[in-house]
Amino acid sequence: MSFADTLSDQERKRARIYAYCSTYSGCISEVMLDHSAIIILFFTMLKASPMATMFSTSITSLLSLFLYIPCAFLADKIGLKVSVKYSCIIACAGFLMIASAPFFPEEYAVWVALAGSFVFCMQRSWYGAAWYPLLDNFLKAEERGKFFSVMRTSYMIFNGVFFFLLGLILGKEPPFWLMQSVIAFAGVAMLLRWYCISKFPMPSEKDSVSAMDFRKSLELSMRNAPLTGFSTYLLIFSIAHAALIPLTLIYLRKEIQLSPGTVQILSSVGMAGSITGHFLYQYVSRKLKIKWIELIVHLSFVLLPLCMFLLGRNVPFFTVLVGILLFLQYGFGAWWLSNNSMEYLALARPGNKTMAMAYCQTYLNLGSTIGRVGTSLLLGVGILAPAWKIGEQSFTLYHTLFLFSTILGTICLVLIPILPSFIPRHNDYYNAA
Repeated sequence: MSFADTLSDQERKRARIYAYCSTYSGCISEVMLDHSAIIILFFTMLKASPMATMFSTSITSLLSLFLYIPCAFLADKIGLKVSVKYSCIIACAGFLMIASAPFFPEEYAVWVALAGSFVFCMQRSWYGAAWYPLLDNFLKAEERGKFFSVMRTSYMIFNGVFFFLLGLILGKEPPFWLMQSVIAFAGVAMLLRWYCISKFPMPSEKDSVSAMDFRKSLELSMRNAPLTGFSTYLLIFSIAHAALIPLTLIYLRKEIQLSPGTVQILSSVGMAGSITGHFLYQYVSRKLKIKWIELIVHLSFVLLPLCMFLLGRNVPFFTVLVGILLFLQYGFGAWWLSNNSMEYLALARPGNKTMAMAYCQTYLNLGSTIGRVGTSLLLGVGILAPAWKIGEQSFTLYHTLFLFSTILGTICLVLIPILPSFIPRHNDYYNAA
């Protein structure tokens, strides 16, 4: 019997509410750094170079490749809640450091802001390593699908509303003090994340600390055949599709030359697809086994880039059709995220959950990095032909990359049978719903 089975329905419900609140308070700083214009605008106000500004948004993925597994071991050693406590304090300190940058001489201000970004990003692997094992203490297997669906749907709606209102408050030319206040608020909100997580039910912290050494813990994950098979699939699949959405948006702006406003509208349509996908997942996961959802998602990420490859700019209603494709890309991407969360919790060996999550995330980050950096290099170094034809049909290097994504995704279909959800239940697949 798992610890979650010992809790009452009311206790598990209260824990889920605290989990939702922890994501709302913590997502402000994460989205601000990764996806919003706030940090980019702030660095611009500090007179940072474009390279420094772009680098500030890419620190997380680079650090995750190297820190996730060591952070998982550290979380196991000192305890999950203790890890979250210190990661939230570090995150708060990092954003307060960014907000303080204008107080320094101009020649040092950018470096202070970059240092704050680095401090904030360092803790994200530590927090991430503890997050899923903490959830496993109060989520029953049959509750996971609905939980991840509701959490991510409400999380994205909260983000959209918060940053929309924030945009109205900031206006066109926000003063430094207002930008600093917004960034500082995002940092302090991380302490609310810690408060919410401190309310999670779990065995005593002493009982949750692992006695395994680093090597043994990592070897246990590596010898977990279903976990390694799933992680390998994540790596290759991420190479195939990680760059698909940003590549589509760049293609629409640079090659098709749609206006920035139109591209932003299409991106918003995609975000609506993501919200819809997360919302529907709770119902889909009840009707279909996870293996069929995984197959649907995989096939969608083969067909969608193929449609972008075949869709010529002269096709009637081109913009509308692209909007539909983006809606589907984001929507099936939402299902993919929830599938992964379900598999992480199902595949981890008892007593090795933290390291197992980090092991999967490292493969995923490696695949995403290869996919996005590789795509950037192919776009920039001139290896691909800028234009080519098949009969009367003309194609660009963007079409070449869409075709490459389709081909690699098709090749990845051979890995589907090795996914644990497709293999008859066995002793290695521990906690499946």
